[in-house]
Amino acid sequence: MKPASSVDVGQPATAAADAKPVTQYVTVYTFYVYDHDQGKTVIYPRMATPAAIAKMRGKMNEETAWVVDASALDVEGFLSR
Repeated sequence: MKPASSVDVGQPATAAADAKPVTQYVTVYTFYVYDHDQGKTVIYPRMATPAAIAKMRGKMNEETAWVVDASALDVEGFLSR
């Protein structure tokens, strides 16, 4: 058995550049918000993450879930078009 401090000279070190990027996914939903101008609840025109929906005090429609690449979101958590 090798001591813990030994290094295999024959094995090339794995560089960070050789590592494959990890794709992150996020779930977005359509949601309902109250439109004060119309005086009723409406479907918001953009899909968003649950956190973004909560900030807008919306009601998430869980039946409309889409799993998308996290890079497709804007900084506020809305799906970019």
